[in-house]
Amino acid sequence: MRWIRGIIILGVAGVVLGAVAGAAEPLFERRALYCPAHFGNSYEVMGEREIRELLAEAKHWGFNRYGDWFDTVDCADPFVDPFYNKGRALWDRKKRNFQSAQEAGLECELIITPNHVFLDQCRPDLLAKKEQRIFGQLICPSIPEARAIILKNYENLFRDLADSGVRIVALCPCPYDFGGCACEKCAPWILTFAQLTKEIGVIAEQYHPGIEMHFVGWWWAPEEHALFAEWADREAPGWVKSIALHIPHGETGVSDVPLPQDCERQAFVHNGYADQAQPQDIYGHLGPVMAAERLPATLAALKAHGVTGFMAYSEGIYEDVNKAILGGIASGQYADAGEVLAAYAKRYLGADEENAAAWAGWFKQWGRPFEVDAAKALEELAALREAAGASGWRVRQWELKAEMLRLHALIMTETAWTPERLALVDQFWATRERIDRGVYGLGAVSHIFNYRFSRLPWHDSWAKHLAETAHKAEDAM
Repeated sequence: MRWIRGIIILGVAGVVLGAVAGAAEPLFERRALYCPAHFGNSYEVMGEREIRELLAEAKHWGFNRYGDWFDTVDCADPFVDPFYNKGRALWDRKKRNFQSAQEAGLECELIITPNHVFLDQCRPDLLAKKEQRIFGQLICPSIPEARAIILKNYENLFRDLADSGVRIVALCPCPYDFGGCACEKCAPWILTFAQLTKEIGVIAEQYHPGIEMHFVGWWWAPEEHALFAEWADREAPGWVKSIALHIPHGETGVSDVPLPQDCERQAFVHNGYADQAQPQDIYGHLGPVMAAERLPATLAALKAHGVTGFMAYSEGIYEDVNKAILGGIASGQYADAGEVLAAYAKRYLGADEENAAAWAGWFKQWGRPFEVDAAKALEELAALREAAGASGWRVRQWELKAEMLRLHALIMTETAWTPERLALVDQFWATRERIDRGVYGLGAVSHIFNYRFSRLPWHDSWAKHLAETAHKAEDAM
């Protein structure tokens, strides 16, 4: 198809993961795959049959839950808008994806950022106050009319899902990105968020009886955890089933923060970047990503810390291999990343017992992509591909990634913007275009996926040079 923390932690990984080699019991009960379809990413553009295949493969590798979030950026309220515009088209697609997940045997979770609303609801008199972590299409829930709009939005969503045969087993509220209000009435935001979420939860229960509350700890500060735990024990004892705690980039464990009584410690695992946090290989800017060290170490650290489940944050099919690693080990099907990668090569790339280990070794090097000899890697890939008869998008994406890294290395050998260096950059972007369009089927991408958010060290200098050259040309006219 076309689209398609140090030595201690590593030591723990060997003990914990080795102990479950071939085990029938999973390491974690809740293994949720969170696939927000937005910003033009692959989940947003995939067709119905493509998402079915993706969900079937996620189930194969060991995930047992699927989640999505209705990012309402640039969308009018589909329950009011009389035309079949972006909001309605995206919502209908999400409903169908939830239906497909159920058909694949996955339970469904809905992620919400409560005061993130539709574009036509962002009236000047209702807007939230923004600062630091608070941004997006937000209205202030301390304004009665705005609160009523928020609650009505969720009633519409819950009802429509239920009417479509979708059973949401978990509501997963997150206070930030997008979300929040910094006005005096909403301070502290975490408590306003908590109370608002409780009201939303009452509505959800009407349409999805027995729904559980699994909170998302993305971007929470330690003091917010303390305030939330105190509030929950006082106002909603036993209501908070779990909190998926934030793991900062480059780390593998969760912090010891206060939790409500009887609340399970879970984790929010970022599946979309490599082993190496810096320099960044993230969000598909360089194609597929590999975390054959980070993800197993994360699972070992979480298990040692008493974590009972996780939500895997996935922003596209570019982290297809990471899905296999995370799901395969967490479900107890495989002892380590090497086993997973060998199985991956056999399932998708035509590898046999003889060369599956070689494929696994080739994949692992990409955990630190900026240390790879990309030209050599391309030669090795060609040999592996020929021996296995490998074809399809899963191998093509790695071919193009290696080519981008080869060009990047050449670009970095110079500092001046000579015609030759500019030509290399043009080849780099042409290669990225081939992977975005020819492999992932992407169109217009926004926010973190757009080219302007490239983390490459030459990018800003190159963009500045182009702008200066254009200004000079204008002045000469």
